[in-house]
Amino acid sequence: MGKRTIIVTYDQARFTLDADIRKVWAKIGTTPIVYKNGSKKALNFGGAYTTGKFHAFPMNWQQKEEVLPHIKKLHTLYPNMFLLLDKATWNKNNFIINYLKSNKISYMFFPTGASDRNPTEECWRQTRENVTANQSHNSEKDLQKNLKSYWKTQPFKHNVFNYLSP
Repeated sequence: MGKRTIIVTYDQARFTLDADIRKVWAKIGTTPIVYKNGSKKALNFGGAYTTGKFHAFPMNWQQKEEVLPHIKKLHTLYPNMFLLLDKATWNKNNFIINYLKSNKISYMFFPTGASDRNPTEECWRQTRENVTANQSHNSEKDLQKNLKSYWKTQPFKHNVFNYLSP
C-alpha cells in the first residue's frame, strides 16, 4: 500500500419504518411508551466510510447488481483505495471480485463474524440510535428524508485504524 492509499470500508444496512425498540431512561415508577406502526416496509442502503467521510447509497435490495455501482462510485472518488468488505454473498462473488481485479483495486474481506471491526457498522449503529431508535416513520419518504438529513449533518469522526488494529 502506498502513502496515498485510502482505506475504505463498505457495508449494507436495512432501516425499517417501524421503531427499533431500544432501552430508554424513564422516571422511577413510570413506563416508557414507544409507538410502533407495525410496518414491515424498509429502506436498504450501501454505505462506505473512510476516516471522517461517510457515503450512503440507496439500494432496492441487497444484491450484487446493486453493490457494483457503489464500488464504481467509490473507485471514482478514491482511485487509490484499499477496500474492506464483509463476506456477504452480494459482496463476495465473481461479479464483484472480477471488477475489483480488472480495475486493480486492492481489497480484503473482514473475518466472518467480525462486524465490530468494520467502521461502517459504527455509522449504522449511530444512525439507528439517532434516527430509528424508538421512533416510527410514517412513510418511506419520511424515513429517507430523516436518514439523509442525519447523514448530511452527522460528523462521523471515528478513526478507521482504531477498528483494524487488535
